[in-house]
Parts: sequence; structure tokens; C-alpha cells
Amino acid sequence: MRLLSSALCTTVAVGLLAGCSGNMSATNPTTPTAGTQSRVSGGHVIPHWAKYASVIPGIIPPAMRIPQRDIHPPKKATAGGIYVSEFYNTTMFGYQHKNTANNGPTCSIAPVSYVNNVASDMAGNLIEPDGGSRTVNVFSGPGMCGSLLGTFADSYGQPSDAASLNAATGTIAIGNIFDNSGAPGSVSVCTVSGGCTANLTNSAMYEVAGVAMDKSGNCWADAINSGGTATLTYFAGCAGGGTAATGFVNSGFGGLDIDNKGNIVSVDINSTAVYVYSGCNPACTLVGGPFSLHGSTVFGHLNKQSMTYAAGDYGNGEVDVYTYNPTNLAYWYSFNNGLSASYDVEGVAFNPASKQ
Repeated sequence: MRLLSSALCTTVAVGLLAGCSGNMSATNPTTPTAGTQSRVSGGHVIPHWAKYASVIPGIIPPAMRIPQRDIHPPKKATAGGIYVSEFYNTTMFGYQHKNTANNGPTCSIAPVSYVNNVASDMAGNLIEPDGGSRTVNVFSGPGMCGSLLGTFADSYGQPSDAASLNAATGTIAIGNIFDNSGAPGSVSVCTVSGGCTANLTNSAMYEVAGVAMDKSGNCWADAINSGGTATLTYFAGCAGGGTAATGFVNSGFGGLDIDNKGNIVSVDINSTAVYVYSGCNPACTLVGGPFSLHGSTVFGHLNKQSMTYAAGDYGNGEVDVYTYNPTNLAYWYSFNNGLSASYDVEGVAFNPASKQ
């Protein structure tokens, strides 16, 4: 997961890239002590687990400047598939649902900028939190790479994850890595028609990774606090000040999803594993895990039947697909045709989302 700062530099959380040109050299730090974040000029935050690599240009389009989308749907429109985003790529791809043959993308959407994760709803509508332009774009389903339904600015921070039961007409929860001016991350509560009208914060949320919403409209945010400890925060009705979930044993934060039994499926970036919890409203009960992942992963999502789990593997530049049930996660196959490890494969979402 990566942060873009208003100081025109780029921070990459989850051990991939961090730094500002002219402010620090490219070095690999040792394993950090929890709670030791460093800052460089302009309030640019370097997460405590980051290692440094080359720096990319940090030109951020104005938040209200909505680029014209160049959408290439499949020649034969199909309902269902897998969306994949790469942080450094300006194009997002759609793939066939079962891609064991490692076929290339069937469709694409461009331009996109600095996308961490993508999400879909149960109707197959696609939600793209565009980190570079600070906008959220919603594309119609159930066909892959559908038309642009609407777009709105995230006025609270850098959007990096999303969750919604019905993105076209309902509430969309947006996870912000950090809020504006380096403030701790949050969950923005938004709609396509009305934009973002509320911002949910909690002292346990310093840097936010994943966000999830259940069928009753409750929300969760997976984050680290200011001391570097992984936290899960429950927002009843996706409102209010939130409550810290108890029984959450992840050592690191990561993406969230909810399976068809209502369990929360959580990625742990530190152990490269998945945990499955029930409840967490606010008391969590561990149902399954930790299940080891095939490669370095921040985000993952379930398919409609909650039988398959796809994860963005940025270390190997691919998407890893697993068979899933709440007490077992087994590696199945990977695909990488059209993807690049240098672009950092991160976001992945099935069309449609898990039917809770």
C-alpha cells in the first residue's frame, strides 16, 4: 500500500517504496521497532516497516480534475471476471474469471493513477479509488469494464480501498491511508450522487489499509495505530466514533473482505497470511488461520460464492488464486499475463463481490 503526499513525493507502505527526492538516500533499513515512524520535510510520513527504493514522479492532479476514461470492454461482453490494479500503471485490467491458462486481459480502463486496491459490489459494479486524482470512480456491472456511472472527489484524504453493497445508489465506504495534511487515516462515507459527507476517525487508526461493509451497513477499518500495532475498528451503521475490536490477533494490517457466512477475512502483511474472524462487533472470534499466502500481499477479495480468494502478489508481480472456506485456504494457481512486478500488483476484485 502506498501514500502520495501533498509535498509531491511518494511513500509506499508495506515494504515497497518510500522516500522523497532530495530528502533521503535509497537504503534498506533494518527491521523497525514498533512505533518508530520518521518524518521528512513537508510532513511526509515514512511508515515504520518501509524500505526504500527508487522514487517516482509525484505529480498529483487537482482533486476536482476528472480525467476522461478510455474504456475498452471485452469484444464479447461477459458478466463476471477479475479486476486487477497495479500501483504504477495508468491502466487497470479485467481478466476472465477462471484464468488457469494465464490468458491476457479481456478489457481495460484508463487512465487510472496510483491505485492501491479496487472493489466491486454484489451487482458487479466496480469501485476504483484513484489515489493520484483523489477521486473515486464507479463503473457499471455486471459486464466487465462497463461505462462510468459516476465519480466524486474524496475531500478527506487519499482513497486506497472501498466497500459497498450497491455502489450505484447506496453508501460507499472509502478507506483513506492518511487524511489531508498528514492527519491519521480514516473512513469516508460517500455516495455517487452526494459525494463524501462524513469522515470516520478513531484513535486506533493511524494508517488505514482495508475497509469492509456488511449487509447490515456496518463498517470495519483495518489499520495500525501510532505505535505500529495492528487494529480493527468497528463502526456500527458506518457512523460514529467507532469501537476497537477485541480478539483481533493480526500482527500487521491489510485488506478486508466479508464471506457469505458473515466472517471477516483479513490479510496480515507482516506474517503474509490470512485470518478469518466472526463477530468483531466489537468482539472477534478466530474462525480460521493463519493461512499462509503464496507471495507478498496487501489486498485480496472473495468471489460471489466465497469459494475462491484472489490476492494481489506484488512480490511476484501476479495474482494468486486460492480455494477458500472459513477453515481452509489452499493455493490453486497464479496468473501474470499483462502484469509487471515493476508496476506493483496490489488491487484485485472479483466481479461480482462476495454474496454475504
